[in-house]
Amino acid sequence: HSNDTRFELPQVFYMRVAMGLASNEENREERAIEFYNLLSSFDYMVSTPQLFNSGTLRPQLSSCFLTTVPDDLHGIYSAIRDNAMLSKWAGGLGNDWTPVRALGAHIKGTNGRSQGIVPFLKVVNDTAVAVNQGGKRKGAVCAYLETWHLDIEEFLELRKNTGDERRRAHDMNTANWIPDLFMKRVFSDQDWTLFSPNNVPELHDLHGRKFEEAYVEYERKAAAGEIEVYKTIKAGDLWRKMISMLFETGHPWITFKDTCNVRSPQQHIGAIHSSNLCTEITLNTSADEIAVCNLGSVNLARHMKDGALDEEKVKQTVSTAIRMLDNVININYYSVDTAKNSNLKHRPIGLGMMGFQDALYEQNIAYCSDEAVNFADKSMELISYCAIGASSDLAKERGKYETFDGSLWSKGILPKDSIEILAENRGSEYLNVDRSETLDWDTLRQRVMTDGMRNSNVMAIAPTATISNITGV
Repeated sequence: HSNDTRFELPQVFYMRVAMGLASNEENREERAIEFYNLLSSFDYMVSTPQLFNSGTLRPQLSSCFLTTVPDDLHGIYSAIRDNAMLSKWAGGLGNDWTPVRALGAHIKGTNGRSQGIVPFLKVVNDTAVAVNQGGKRKGAVCAYLETWHLDIEEFLELRKNTGDERRRAHDMNTANWIPDLFMKRVFSDQDWTLFSPNNVPELHDLHGRKFEEAYVEYERKAAAGEIEVYKTIKAGDLWRKMISMLFETGHPWITFKDTCNVRSPQQHIGAIHSSNLCTEITLNTSADEIAVCNLGSVNLARHMKDGALDEEKVKQTVSTAIRMLDNVININYYSVDTAKNSNLKHRPIGLGMMGFQDALYEQNIAYCSDEAVNFADKSMELISYCAIGASSDLAKERGKYETFDGSLWSKGILPKDSIEILAENRGSEYLNVDRSETLDWDTLRQRVMTDGMRNSNVMAIAPTATISNITGV
């Protein structure tokens, strides 16, 4: 383009994307046409990075990257450099900052005291502003911090418009990573203890009951004077502050650590430490794995027929969409090796949906009604059923993902079944969920156990900020 005039007309635009995504297929022309028909009709839309970069010299097609930040200077600045490299090619970032020691914690090397995470988050904030997404949209990053971290109170204030500007980060997102134990303490009006992670190293990777046991033991040690940097507060007071900050600044978001971990199909090979920029993905991260996810959304508004959901059409759309998403993993350009490593091992994808309100409108259903909840339940059950089936079909054709054995899938525990594990861990008195179903899940369960899955994770409902504009929903 010259003088900012772009010469790609819509038909050419969608054909480029479709051809890019079909480039590794055996019957490339047929598949490209199949993909083109799906995209150009707006039945399904791929995420923005796929639209930007598919069929180009550097096809960076991933939407989200999740990283965990290590507790040393070299690691911290490597993580910030990774942010810059990933952002350059148009990805949203979720960084887990829980491992980094808190304000006042001891530093062995210099025998000094740490400044905590806030000064580093300022650098992260400014890096996101400096390195925008390929010159096309602004860089975006979300920092996650677990509720027991000693810097949590300052973390909550990062987005405030008052106070010391040097302790603020106005251009980035923040999120709370909350263990169930904290919520139980809030409910029972008990105390809560804040620690610096270098004194409580296990807490970061533990979840559920094991976390609870370790946490209570650390509290005992702190009370006995064996841990020096800690603070005791009322759980209810911290919760009130979390809620008022959310109300005042829109941040930090509320995300739940234990649910994410006990329901993860991949808990046999790691821990989930955060979500991503928009909190739709929960994937394992570690020093040698940056989690990556590729997204696309089914447009529900385009799947209505005579005032109801066209189930056959949903099935066809989902089947093609899952194939397109799985293709992305192999075609993708990875700007960071640790991202390539994890994506090729586990092959996670995130099929979402949009146009939900439009579909309600066509049925004359009010958004805040029981019927709407019912339609959400039914439509998502159908998408889930079709998506899991499609990934299993691909496993038959292309092979299972590498770390399938030992996963919840391999044990016949589907996402809708893992709510049972949550009930066991949390206690069923804290769980009130409708578990009714309308489809033949037993047959699907058998298929998954026999044929396997092509993708460790299959669904994610993203905010679709850009693509819903394109499709007009």
